[in-house]
Amino acid sequence: MRLKNQLSLVLYFTIFMVSAQTQMDRVKVNKYISMKIPTTLTPMSQQEMISRYVSAKPPIAMYTYQNQQIDLGINETSNQWQGGELEIIKSFYKASIANLFTEVQFLQENIQQIGGRDFIVFEFVSRVTDEDNTFGNGSSISKYTYIVYTLFQDRVMLFNFTCPARFRHEWEATAKEMMESIRINL
Repeated sequence: MRLKNQLSLVLYFTIFMVSAQTQMDRVKVNKYISMKIPTTLTPMSQQEMISRYVSAKPPIAMYTYQNQQIDLGINETSNQWQGGELEIIKSFYKASIANLFTEVQFLQENIQQIGGRDFIVFEFVSRVTDEDNTFGNGSSISKYTYIVYTLFQDRVMLFNFTCPARFRHEWEATAKEMMESIRINL
């Protein structure tokens, strides 16, 4: 009986955590962008962005979960992409992603319409191994990422959700819902 009560308690907290994550509000990120964002994600302060993400160009917006292991970033590249050939851009970013990690398992890689606009969609689990670890044990970090790219005013705009791979099943439906809610208006 005690095991049954413990299992019920675990199930209750799991359902509570998943339902808490999926409560979303549509947020106006800037004058062009809006999307649904879980109420459990809060905007990062300027200091948090600087300390956690090194970039020559500050992101448009960054959101994080209270444990600071789960992030949503919205950014625009400084590169000009005229002509709008998404297949070429997709190949470029897929190669870039593959070079960033020790191992990448792509779960999804396609071009799809979201809110009347074409987006490149990558969903993957990555692993980075520190093979030069001082103690020689080759520690590694695994992440789940759902990232989408689109062209806006001849620049690549990207929306990136990431969390530890162990949280993937708790967050993948929410990540997909966030990305499919993106609206970019002129």
